[in-house]
Amino acid sequence: MKALLNILMAISGIILAGSLPILIAGWLLGEWRWQAYFESIRTTLEGLWPIGEITFFNYRAGQEIALFPNVSAYIVYSLEILFMALIAAVAVSLVLTVVTMLLAEKVRERVKMVLYFLESIPDLLIIMLAQLLVIVFFKQTGILISKIAVAGDDRIYWLPALCLAILPTIQLYRLSMLTFQEEERQMYVELARALGFSKVYIVLVHMFRNAIISVFFQSKKTMWFMLSNLFVLELMFNLPGIMLFLSGNMHPMGFLVAIFSFFLPMFLLYSFGEWFFISRRHKKAVA
Repeated sequence: MKALLNILMAISGIILAGSLPILIAGWLLGEWRWQAYFESIRTTLEGLWPIGEITFFNYRAGQEIALFPNVSAYIVYSLEILFMALIAAVAVSLVLTVVTMLLAEKVRERVKMVLYFLESIPDLLIIMLAQLLVIVFFKQTGILISKIAVAGDDRIYWLPALCLAILPTIQLYRLSMLTFQEEERQMYVELARALGFSKVYIVLVHMFRNAIISVFFQSKKTMWFMLSNLFVLELMFNLPGIMLFLSGNMHPMGFLVAIFSFFLPMFLLYSFGEWFFISRRHKKAVA
């Protein structure tokens, strides 16, 4: 029931936000365009059905085409890049965190200082450096490990996903370290040490299963951070993704469909994760 209420509130918020540009345009001119705002919401809701008949002018193709199924390819491609980067960021940050937790306290503090510095690197610089490295490697060896931009209907995956994952990995790595260090101060860790368990066993078995819950909830912020970088990534690699598509084809229906396409998978993923971890915590408490 709570999940249903949350999704209904989120959908309502998305629909209301979809017409905000009308209000903002009015505020810039010193006008209150409430009537036009509500009229836009009504028109948008009416235009959503039948959804299969929505058309728009595609500037990339240079012609008017149906929103479905044509926009699906843009959405799926963006989601593929996004989730590849998210999985890589979570996996790499957890592995690095576990390895770092096995090191001495002084080394860990130095690692955190380096991470604070690395977090300040602009995403644009990372993308440009990655593209430059690919070009230099190609000139030196004659081997093209990845294309640095998409032409036509082509697709590239690993290089854009890598560029999108670097900063979130650094961010999640630092947050995971703080979470693991917080767990390290708990009484059960002291007890495990007193019982003679090894450091590797305590980190991998006892601390990991408790810290992973906090890491999971922190990954929500990481996901939003990656979404904010997705447009720059698609622009720099000329990826045929939904962000670049919307920038050239700003259509109210397309905007709503794009927002829903990102919102629903994330909502389902984090709702399931929240249910899983909370139910697991309740079972432990009962036991």
